[in-house]
Amino acid sequence: MSTITGQYEFSPALAPDGSRVRRDGSTTDWWLIIRFDREVGRYFRHLYRLASPAQADIAEPLWGPHVSIVQGEMPLKLACWKDRDGESVSVEYRQEPQETDGYVYLPALCTAALDYREQLGLPRQPRWPLHLTIGNRKNG
Repeated sequence: MSTITGQYEFSPALAPDGSRVRRDGSTTDWWLIIRFDREVGRYFRHLYRLASPAQADIAEPLWGPHVSIVQGEMPLKLACWKDRDGESVSVEYRQEPQETDGYVYLPALCTAALDYREQLGLPRQPRWPLHLTIGNRKNG
């Protein structure tokens, strides 16, 4: 596995104006992601296009390259929610792109983030295994 460093970001905005309201009416208030530099995503998408030229229509994810740690789950232990905002964290990933439901990602592992989920009173493993989202095929 390779390693990349990103920053924890709580309740990530969905629009330039800072809005966190989703199309379905819910919000990103109880979301935590690890965000990476957009150039990292551009690089991974480029490698993906080279390996799969027939599937070159991959777009940047809304939040850029990221790993979702908490996905709309209100923590049981709120005392430490947001205490790591902006903190750097390393994530291991496999360079074997996968695709599910139009999302292209790299399998990932981040023991520190899983430990933090437990500290928040959440199950150690999120609903979907950790993965570094690098692109999607969604339209709008």
